[in-house]
Amino acid sequence: MSNSDWPPQPPEGAKPNLNDRGAAEWRYQCYQYQQYQAGKQQGDILPFEIWKKWYEEAEPAAIRQYEEIIAMTDDVSQIAKNLGIAEEQIRKVKEHIFINEHELKIPDYQAKTVISVRCNFTPDTQIADLWVKAKNGTLQPRESLKFKRLIAHEYIEQGLMQQGLPYRSPTAWGDDPISGFGNWPTPEHYGAHDLAPNPDRPNPFSHWDKIIGKSPEGLTLRDDLSNLDELLQSIRERI
Repeated sequence: MSNSDWPPQPPEGAKPNLNDRGAAEWRYQCYQYQQYQAGKQQGDILPFEIWKKWYEEAEPAAIRQYEEIIAMTDDVSQIAKNLGIAEEQIRKVKEHIFINEHELKIPDYQAKTVISVRCNFTPDTQIADLWVKAKNGTLQPRESLKFKRLIAHEYIEQGLMQQGLPYRSPTAWGDDPISGFGNWPTPEHYGAHDLAPNPDRPNPFSHWDKIIGKSPEGLTLRDDLSNLDELLQSIRERI
């Protein structure tokens, strides 16, 4: 399959299940048509092989969950109500994770190169599970903390990207003698993902000193996330 036929037409027939024969091709045709309807030009469309790589890396369950979350209309308000987080912050995070396309680098680890593409983030089952539980009010205490840390990370990340900072620094890709090819941020080369609070660390900014060589002194994330905008501004002033 190619994107040589322009303008693209909508796919025919009912949407197939993820594991059905031709499921990837049907979804790619749908992707092409949606991008065309959104005003994208032919050169903006991912080639099928690159799009399929993204499609195959995502777990089928996560793809289904993301499609369901995108279609939800009451999740933002319900999550805000259940967790006491500002609705506007939840809305921005939903758009950032599930809906918006981003300028990303897709690595080819064998060739040790990266391809520049504009696409969505790869669906993640853990994120989708937490989102649905947050909407339904069924998060366990540890899950609630993890979800709030996720919201903080994604909110700061999207704010920095809106300012023009890339998701990951394009010049930080390279070979590490121990870990191999990857994106290794430095004090000179880092992205929004690297500066955002780390959701997996007890101190969400403890990685700043070691990874990006910046002092996190004064950066504190409140448990209720009530200082996200102030935190975002403080980070902006340091870069």
